[in-house]
Amino acid sequence: MELVDPEFTGLFTPSDEGEYRVLAFSPAVRPTPRRPATPVMTSNQYQGFEAGRLLLGGLLKMEEAYDVTMGNYLELEETVLRLSALELAQRRPDDHFDTARRSCHRALANLLSASRAFQDHSQRLASSIGGSDSDSDLDAIKTDFSRAYDGALGYRFMSALRNHAQHYGVSISGVAHMRAATGLSPESERHQVTVTPYLLLSDIMMNGKFKTSVLDEMDATARAGPNGETIIPIIPMAREYIASLSSVMVAIRRLYADRETAALNRIYSAFYHYSGWFTKGAPVGMHVASASVPETPATYFGTDAHFKTLKLRDVNVELDLLTGTDIRQ
Repeated sequence: MELVDPEFTGLFTPSDEGEYRVLAFSPAVRPTPRRPATPVMTSNQYQGFEAGRLLLGGLLKMEEAYDVTMGNYLELEETVLRLSALELAQRRPDDHFDTARRSCHRALANLLSASRAFQDHSQRLASSIGGSDSDSDLDAIKTDFSRAYDGALGYRFMSALRNHAQHYGVSISGVAHMRAATGLSPESERHQVTVTPYLLLSDIMMNGKFKTSVLDEMDATARAGPNGETIIPIIPMAREYIASLSSVMVAIRRLYADRETAALNRIYSAFYHYSGWFTKGAPVGMHVASASVPETPATYFGTDAHFKTLKLRDVNVELDLLTGTDIRQ
């Protein structure tokens, strides 16, 4: 640890009297004559830290829900890549096409379920972690999801497909495997393998409850499949959907950024004032309990959740280029 004088030391003022006691620090701090082993904290200070704890913990839960969505999206992409490699290197067994369809359907179903959970969890958390701002936070996040829905056909289609898959039919009708030769001469000839999970337009047309406006949009953009049927390729729709969800996640991070910083700095300032030490780039925290009811369990106020949140943000960045990117080898 390093002894420093942070700019935010004025955010917290220790009190000589208070309804709460700081029982321990993380990392541990040796008491000194100027700093007693169990300093006190006022009720107002405790409530401020409690609000910050709810906020930081809630933001981590949002990031975790989004990370699950991203993990399921990657599983879908990896499933198609694996099928492409099999098409490249092995002869197909008799049940290959049905196995491929079920693999893609399972991966897509997991993605649709996880993305719905992310939407539900983020709104439920928004209604409780922002204190007096929770109602406006919830309205803002609902607006972000609505904007994403209105702005991307992939989002509208995947939302309708989730309801279709849950209540009516499967999300993948089949998987098209194609191998094509390219090049102007035998010397330059290359073979290109394409694996396309798709949904038959006729499958969703048979569902009388499929959203009509989305069905009309898909009818206008669907293309001919390998056997002459009209199909909807799933991967482009999934990528557009995920790109839109990433923009919602970025908006959520921006919505809470100032309050997140304030909650962190309040903890840092208190830790510094209580202990005289401050750890750069590492979690710090305090275990606080009621001074009048010793048997009450201590509450931990720390920055640990924030460091976990940062790790998820480092890998789950905004995917504004996803829809314009192809995978090639």
